[in-house]
Amino acid sequence: MLLLFSAAGAAAQQTDPTTLPARDAHDGLLVAADPYDDAARSKERFGKKSPHSVGILALEVYFKNDTSKAIRVDLDRIRLAIEAPGQDRQQLRPMQLEVVVNAIVYPQGLNPTAPRKPRPFPGSGTGRKDKDVKQVDEVLRPLALEMDVLPPRATVRGLLFFDLDRNFEMLQYAQLYIPDLSFVADGKPLLFFEVDLSKAVHK
Repeated sequence: MLLLFSAAGAAAQQTDPTTLPARDAHDGLLVAADPYDDAARSKERFGKKSPHSVGILALEVYFKNDTSKAIRVDLDRIRLAIEAPGQDRQQLRPMQLEVVVNAIVYPQGLNPTAPRKPRPFPGSGTGRKDKDVKQVDEVLRPLALEMDVLPPRATVRGLLFFDLDRNFEMLQYAQLYIPDLSFVADGKPLLFFEVDLSKAVHK
């Protein structure tokens, strides 16, 4: 399950992905990542009801295609790989938009032992919680990007959301793994990308 978000806001628009510490580049494509692992920074970007407040990592990802060819990315294959000392390797899938929104509005849902209330989709009711779902959805949904093709000579940026269960310190052992990319015209594959997120942890 996957959700890739385009970035919004002046600060994101001014970011040069080649200057970000967490990046990988080859075959004419640069992939960089900027994690919102700090509570204040996440609140500034998303508001009080931010992903960080419920233990979800918002990871801004940049694809800078310097080639003259379009590149296809298999979004379903992207993973956040975590390999902490003494622990088994984990591979987390990005979260769907509806799951992120509902986790923010219904934070008790992140606890599997807590009672689970019905979670309305935007527009499905008139209660207070439904309004909260709408508000959070309206903040996040305009950022949603469903493209899986990177245009030539262009930069595409977006957000991936991962449930870290508040264990943001695990980012020092994390890599963004993008294994399946190819040129659209001839199907020629690109080597996988591994972006070391330990270089971008905000302390």
